[in-house]
Amino acid sequence: MICQYNYCINIATDSHHKFPQYKLHKKLYPDFIHHPDNILHYCSDCHLQKSIVKWTEIEFCLHFQIKPRTKSGLQLWSK
Repeated sequence: MICQYNYCINIATDSHHKFPQYKLHKKLYPDFIHHPDNILHYCSDCHLQKSIVKWTEIEFCLHFQIKPRTKSGLQLWSK
């Protein structure tokens, strides 16, 4: 697989979760955290870039059309 970062043509060696796979996130979203829509494949150089895709909990929940499961996420969701 080719790196999915911009116009890079290197072989992808790393998997990147747009919404990070922190322990809490794995616990709250076990059926979504490893979903292919949450994962991008990068080469090791591109994976270190600061501009790689990172989702907030709200962006993650909007994408999967689910309600946030943290207190802070619920507060933002209701605004």
